Amino acid sequence: MINITCNKSESKKRISLAGVISLVLLCLFGVMSCSNTKNQAASSDKAKDTGIHETYENGPVSLALDADKKEITIAQRLNLTISAVADEDYELTMPAFGDKLEQFGIVDYHTTQPELTDKNKKKITRSYVLEPFLSGDYIIPPMEVKFRKTGAGEGEDHSIKTSEITVKVKSLLPSDMKDMKLNDIKPPVAYPRDYRLWLWIGAGALVVTAIALTVFFFLRRRKNGDVQAVLLPPHELAYRDLDALAAENLVERGEVKLFYYRISGILRRYIENRFGLRAPEQTTEEFLSGLDKDSALPADYRPLLRTFLKNCDLVKFAEFMPENEEIERAFESCRAFIRGTEEKGGNPDAL
Repeated sequence: MINITCNKSESKKRISLAGVISLVLLCLFGVMSCSNTKNQAASSDKAKDTGIHETYENGPVSLALDADKKEITIAQRLNLTISAVADEDYELTMPAFGDKLEQFGIVDYHTTQPELTDKNKKKITRSYVLEPFLSGDYIIPPMEVKFRKTGAGEGEDHSIKTSEITVKVKSLLPSDMKDMKLNDIKPPVAYPRDYRLWLWIGAGALVVTAIALTVFFFLRRRKNGDVQAVLLPPHELAYRDLDALAAENLVERGEVKLFYYRISGILRRYIENRFGLRAPEQTTEEFLSGLDKDSALPADYRPLLRTFLKNCDLVKFAEFMPENEEIERAFESCRAFIRGTEEKGGNPDAL
């Protein structure tokens, strides 16, 4: 008896468990059916707008007009394509750029090169990406493609046109827009002060001031160095330059013309520093003609200076090539002129 009762109890539990499982499966099936129904409905709604596809024919030419949508929102774009197919021996002229598309904004525009298709025909395709500005019905008037046989005159043109198409542009605003109210304008808010700009300006001013002071002291120091050099006796500066010229060995290296340029410059600078004559800024003729008007240069040394400068000009400008003895004589003439006209107290042997 006990065993029979237990078996009946277990069988009842199994039956109730099977019922629960069946009920759960039925609920899942129902949910999946509803979801499939909704997906099918949504897909069917999307499939409703297949766009605009029209074809036209006129003799050897066929024309196709394709728009990817009949209805778009103001946030969407419309893809419009015009394809013309003609016999290979015909010339095609597509519509002008932007013709009949004033209502739309042209975002992109492209025309393909003629391509050969089967049956000895060629195809030209023009595509537009259009963007609406406002909601409403946008009308694209007929677009004309002209064609004529290759080699034919202008009077033998033919044409084929598309039909007028309408594209509806829907607004993104709700339909009950009239019930919407605008909030009042909030009062002006004080602009927060930002002192970072002034900090940057101050830092920039400090940097500029530091750079300016550095340049000023550098130039002042350099100027002071030049003044100290000029304060040396003119003959000592000239002797130092002559020694430096001799150390360069320009004559031994065959640079005779450069040697004469240097030695004449040394003497001219000496004359400027010693007598205040602007010799370095004058030509030889200008300087020599001014010697007669200026009494600062001793008359005894004017012939020596005249001969020296003219010999230098022969080498510098007349391609005259002096001998070594003449070069040494020019060097000694320069030193002799400086020795004879130097300030009292000078000591040329010290340099």
